[in-house]
Amino acid sequence: MHYIMIYAKLIVVFIFTFFFSFNACGQLFKPLGLGIGTPEEIVSEYQPQIHIEDNVLYACTRQGLYSKDLTNEGSDWQVVGFEGFPIHDYVRRGNDIFALCFDGQKDILFLSHDGGKTYEDATPDAFKKYINECGHVFWYFDRHPTDSNTFLLTSFTHAGISLTNDFGKTWKRITDYTPDYMGFHPLSPNIMYECGGGGYTAELTDFRISYDNGQTWQAKADCFSDYGSIYRLGFHPTDPNKWIGGGNRCVYTTNDNGQTWQTQYLHGDNTPDDYERYATSWRYVTYDNKNSEVIYMVGSDISTYLKIICSTDGGKTWRKPCLQPIQFAPYERVFDLKQHGDKLYVYTQADVYVVSKAELFEQATSVRNITATKGKTTSGVYNLQGIRTNAS
Repeated sequence: MHYIMIYAKLIVVFIFTFFFSFNACGQLFKPLGLGIGTPEEIVSEYQPQIHIEDNVLYACTRQGLYSKDLTNEGSDWQVVGFEGFPIHDYVRRGNDIFALCFDGQKDILFLSHDGGKTYEDATPDAFKKYINECGHVFWYFDRHPTDSNTFLLTSFTHAGISLTNDFGKTWKRITDYTPDYMGFHPLSPNIMYECGGGGYTAELTDFRISYDNGQTWQAKADCFSDYGSIYRLGFHPTDPNKWIGGGNRCVYTTNDNGQTWQTQYLHGDNTPDDYERYATSWRYVTYDNKNSEVIYMVGSDISTYLKIICSTDGGKTWRKPCLQPIQFAPYERVFDLKQHGDKLYVYTQADVYVVSKAELFEQATSVRNITATKGKTTSGVYNLQGIRTNAS
């Protein structure tokens, strides 16, 4: 009887510890109350973005462009432009906003000169044929890091990637490939990339790089694993040679400007048999804005959790992921990841969540072993906070 009581107490302690740890990690994701997502959006092609400008968070939503003052935690969301239209993404030049919208039947490119209060159709004639045939054509923008007039527009179906140098007045088609993600290298904008695994013309692991402003492209599909594609890329803030991207259960890194890539598996067993159990799609990755050795990555698994994971040694090893139960089953898509000061902002199907970097480090203190390509492991010496101090 005495042993039964001991075992019972141990079980109670285990259950309490498990749920306390889980709930503590769950509280890491604090919703900002945008509250305009719907389950129907999950299966759509809609993938809105967020932007942070001058301490203001802007969220593209199905009801227009919303903003929130990040200097005031109690501030409410305000609709500031394109009210009533589903906004995918936008680029800004002062009061000029070039926005990508979907009116329920077809895509529209809007141009506003007063911050989105009034606007006009600025859809190029070259795209209208595809829009009339397919309805949903455009995907999102990527802004040139130094030239406010220059940005890329990627589109579904037939139109590929197009480039404008005059804020949308004229366009040049630079590829007919249709990626899920594309963009400029922020330190070397003559370098462009396109990647992803869901575009209509994309193979699962397609990834291409241009080193000459989009004139020629190099295929890099053979650099990646059989588990799927590389998603949105992150770039080291000072070293142009170091890039990183998430995939399905994988992290991909390069130290030579995208020429060669290394694969790291975020679970010890890297066999396809465990796909259903560990199928986390790590969609967005970013380097910390103050410490380039710190990297954050967000994604979600097949049906259960949103996940956030961090590295404190430049992506060589990763801490235990923190989880947030999804609100919209069977799958809640991660739309975007941005950072501002000591906070991360994760845009999902349900809401915009704010994550404290300090709380993330406190809750994800354990360092996980990484199985690298060809069975090699990465090891080292770590302090009590889990930060790598030197190699072994």
